[in-house]
Amino acid sequence: MKNLKNQKYSKTVAINVVIANMIGTGVFTSLGYQTGAIPSWFSIMVLWFLGGLISLFGALVYSEIATRIKESGGEYKYLSKIYSEWLGFMAGWISFFVGFAAPIAAVAIAIGEYTNDFFGITHTYIASSVIILIGSIHLFGIKIGGFFQNIATRFKILLILAIIFLPIILLMFGDFSRSSLIFNPLNNGVNDFDLIFSSDFAISLVYVCFAFSGWNASVYFADKIENPRKNIPYSLILGTLFVSVLYLGLNSAFLFSVELDDLTGQTDIANIFLKTIFSDQIAASLSLIFGIALLSSLSSLFIAGPSVLDIMGKDYKALKVLNKKNKNSSPYIAILCFMILPIIMIQTASFDWIVRYIGVCLSFFSVLVVLGLLLVRKKFKDPNAFVLPLGNIICGFLFVVVNLWMMYHLISDDFTMLIYVFWTIVLGQIFYLYVTRSNSRMLILWAIILGEIFFLFTQYFF
Repeated sequence: MKNLKNQKYSKTVAINVVIANMIGTGVFTSLGYQTGAIPSWFSIMVLWFLGGLISLFGALVYSEIATRIKESGGEYKYLSKIYSEWLGFMAGWISFFVGFAAPIAAVAIAIGEYTNDFFGITHTYIASSVIILIGSIHLFGIKIGGFFQNIATRFKILLILAIIFLPIILLMFGDFSRSSLIFNPLNNGVNDFDLIFSSDFAISLVYVCFAFSGWNASVYFADKIENPRKNIPYSLILGTLFVSVLYLGLNSAFLFSVELDDLTGQTDIANIFLKTIFSDQIAASLSLIFGIALLSSLSSLFIAGPSVLDIMGKDYKALKVLNKKNKNSSPYIAILCFMILPIIMIQTASFDWIVRYIGVCLSFFSVLVVLGLLLVRKKFKDPNAFVLPLGNIICGFLFVVVNLWMMYHLISDDFTMLIYVFWTIVLGQIFYLYVTRSNSRMLILWAIILGEIFFLFTQYFF
């Protein structure tokens, strides 16, 4: 048992968790929400480049904060240390619902949609099954979970590289006709300047940021990583840069191969890509590979997510049940929570609603963390900490401005999103009062019941 408690995730696992967290459903689904309003390869590339740049700025700021506040928990721990215990708790509450449970549901839904034709059953059953499967793998501890994560992430990277180069190879040596989209930004028939500064561009950025979400994944389990002072900045920065390059190449491959009209409004972009290149029968079989590739994203969320609940279980006596470990030293109650709630979400929420909900909530708390950098430097002085190479204004200021700009357009486009966020915070406040004023273990059950009521209420009454 002692050796199990001392086990740490290697630098490779930390990098792979960041990469796998980022390369999830977003890049395989969000393009369909962009092509209708932004019919330009150049503008779409600017969109994805901006998403990568903002994520890199966030990764740089988080790298410094993580090497000064040397604890797991991400926004939950950072906001508790920077501002107040209450704000940190709210961030932890949001992380439970929005940061991890909702993305787990979104990834599982995507896996179900990619593989339902192959298995011949509804995507909701497949989604629920893979959540149980991957959650069960991580019940066996760090060694087995880390091994699975490394293998699954490498498989996904190889698949994406194959997709990027496949259209070029087929164009050169096979019978393949590329799309009619013009890739020359100087003569493409649209005004890219107007597109880039439009409301549609800002709303599309929500989906891009969803695709990039996960750039901060390793900070959630910082104390479980070998040499965190070095490996956390390394994993955040390298992972973000690597994924940014892959995203530009992958979306270019999709746009090069498929007509814009065939992509617009669709969520299974990879399926459409495959059906354009291959016959329907072959494409259906290859869709299974995409579903398998997304398992690495699901796995990475089961590494980072339970770590937040585990830390909250250490900090609050009323939540100590979340800190319980099994014989493999896995926080099994926390893992079970992330198996139950996403399955409930799958039955009550749409993919589009989940993405927008994630975009508003996570952007808000990430902005608060970045704004707290100067306070962190005053409170946690460390001459050996990672220091921003580009300065506060370039990284922090631009990260904040772009995220606020994106949030404004998202909320103005769908004002009811504020109602969803408001109800989440109200339920979090109620739970916080219970946690700080009661020692009952039934609070965990209360959290699940309140969460169920919240999602049912928002889905059926708004």
